[in-house]
Amino acid sequence: MKSEEECVKFASECWDKGFNCAESAMRGVCYGQGIDLPDFALKMATPFGGGIGKSEDVCGAMTGSVLGIGAALGRTEPKGNKAPSYAAAKELKSLFEKRFISTQCKVLNKGDFESQEHERRCKDFMLESVRIAYRILNKK
Repeated sequence: MKSEEECVKFASECWDKGFNCAESAMRGVCYGQGIDLPDFALKMATPFGGGIGKSEDVCGAMTGSVLGIGAALGRTEPKGNKAPSYAAAKELKSLFEKRFISTQCKVLNKGDFESQEHERRCKDFMLESVRIAYRILNKK
């Protein structure tokens, strides 16, 4: 398992390479847990960017981290236990909302996708969501 800072650094590098908020967050969380996802699974995070397809709804950085939590704690069988992943995702949402006041991309990014300021804000949300997910997963 990687350290929190290694996890966050990897997510930052993904962002800097051009991956969106959800892709970078999911990759960072999975990297921190030692989870190597196949390409088809990595692609699943793409449409969550920009608050789900740039609709500015639920924050892509947060949903990317939820996807990472699912990769770590989710189930593969219908009778599998979903409670750990639900609890971790709920805690992430609660802590993210407490930290940033909202989980809505439009509120967080002020409807601004074109400026450098947006890029900085979004990266900050993404890195913090990865930190939160890392802490949740590593206390369990």
